[in-house]
Amino acid sequence: MEESEDCILCRIARGEIKSYKVYEDDFALGILDVNPCAEGHCLVVPKKHVERFYDMDDNDLGRLFSAVKIVANKIKKAINPDFVCIFIRGGRVSHLHVAVFPSMKNDSLSGFPQSSFEKITVNLDEVAERIRNA
Repeated sequence: MEESEDCILCRIARGEIKSYKVYEDDFALGILDVNPCAEGHCLVVPKKHVERFYDMDDNDLGRLFSAVKIVANKIKKAINPDFVCIFIRGGRVSHLHVAVFPSMKNDSLSGFPQSSFEKITVNLDEVAERIRNA
């Protein structure tokens, strides 16, 4: 997938919009999230436009997660959290981005996402079978 002219993350990757870079290589960019959930909350994005991680080829996905690991280690060294968490969704911005953020034991991120949602009852055998057979 090619760059998108109006995609904010493509524009950041091209240097058209200011960002707070913490990491960059020829494939990926690590930047501070401007709406952080914690000090040191970063986004790691591929420089080329892609919407979903499962749309990337395996080699590119490996390169992206190598960058995620580098940024996670930088957060661990700089912030010294108990955990460094990652989250991928991409709903608000249609450009794949991996959120990488520090977390401490018992902070508001502990137990996320399960602790943030109403508990539901599911037939685990049935759901496992459906996914296995998909």
